[in-house]
Amino acid sequence: MAVSKTSLCNHALTLCGAAPITNITDDTNNARVLNRVYEVTRKSILTECRWTFATSRATLSLSAVTMPWEHDGEAYVYVRPSHALRIFETSDRNAIWREEGDYIISNTASLGIKFVYDHDDPSKYPSSFAEAFIDKLAANICYMILNSASKAEGFITKYEGVSLPKAMAESAQTGEQLDPPDDGILSVKLHDGGGRSDRSYG
Repeated sequence: MAVSKTSLCNHALTLCGAAPITNITDDTNNARVLNRVYEVTRKSILTECRWTFATSRATLSLSAVTMPWEHDGEAYVYVRPSHALRIFETSDRNAIWREEGDYIISNTASLGIKFVYDHDDPSKYPSSFAEAFIDKLAANICYMILNSASKAEGFITKYEGVSLPKAMAESAQTGEQLDPPDDGILSVKLHDGGGRSDRSYG
């Protein structure tokens, strides 16, 4: 059976020793509690790491908004993608850029970004991520449902010390990660005529 929002919620409820739900929109106390915390919990765990399954790229669109002043030639004002939760990298490693509200301001034209997006399809979550998400959900709902601070603390401890590090380690081991070029090695290659500086993001 595919993992769903309801199955994640019911797993968290089971860990807490609470009654399951039929749907997160049910008119029951447990469903109402989960409905309040599910989205913020999902976004919180997605910003913890550069999750490979939730990573995307985009070339930014220029905004019609102009800034009252600029620093360091930051003349380009881009629209920040609304589904981007955390930006990790830009297409030009030499670019100067900053986030300001709904905008990204830069000195570089045609800027691209690599980011973790708001991935809301549990059927595509890796199992280790789903396990960590369940622990975080359990920690967030336990006190509200059971009024047990000690149980909630136990789930937080498990999440921070076991399930989250495991999920992060597995995500980091997916594929071959590209490291930033070593400036010394790069300089030798350029002087020898071998290799080139590739500033595109990998």
